[in-house]
Amino acid sequence: MDLNKLVNNAMAEIQESGFVEQVVKKQLESTISSIISDLFRSYGTFGETLKKQIEEQLNIDFGNLNIAGYNQLVLNAVKEKLDEAIHIEGVQKIKEAMDKMLGDPVKEIKLSELVEVMKEEKTGWGNTDHDDEVTVDIDNRSTLSFIGLDEEEGKERFECKYRFSVCEDGSINTMQIDGKEFNNKIIMGGLRGFEKTLFKMYASGTKIIVDEDDVNTYYSDREY
Repeated sequence: MDLNKLVNNAMAEIQESGFVEQVVKKQLESTISSIISDLFRSYGTFGETLKKQIEEQLNIDFGNLNIAGYNQLVLNAVKEKLDEAIHIEGVQKIKEAMDKMLGDPVKEIKLSELVEVMKEEKTGWGNTDHDDEVTVDIDNRSTLSFIGLDEEEGKERFECKYRFSVCEDGSINTMQIDGKEFNNKIIMGGLRGFEKTLFKMYASGTKIIVDEDDVNTYYSDREY
């Protein structure tokens, strides 16, 4: 048996089959894969360099972001919108309240008619708990008429619940309720009944015609 010949023949067959080529290729692939893996490992030279470059690109200077200023900008924008909404809503509510309070005021009313309104407010809902008549005190001066009204009888003018002065042309000069005077700077709250009527007249510029001789001071259910 020629052993050399057998080996040579076997090598020739292996070479022809491409086995050696396949093994070399496989080993080369494995070696290259290992080299690349090592290269890209975080502790490798390439990995460290790549990490450094990425960190530099992603480096954010928070000191230059001015987060506080940004927050203040947002707060200012929110506050502006809130103020705007509150102003619009507030003005609308005030308008609605004033429309409801003032209604459709009369331009002119006689004192005798005003006294009847006061009596009606007192006797509303069938109320009989009142004196026989009301107090109407009138002090006519050269340019003003000082008037005191009260649901009770026998009151002096300065004791009356409702006190006001009227100019010659009928315009209201001053108005007081329980000693509290209306003026352009004060709007009294919580007014009801006759008090609200007087405020509407004052605020709307209603004129009062002082027809002193036509005033009836007696309540309708106790008239003599």
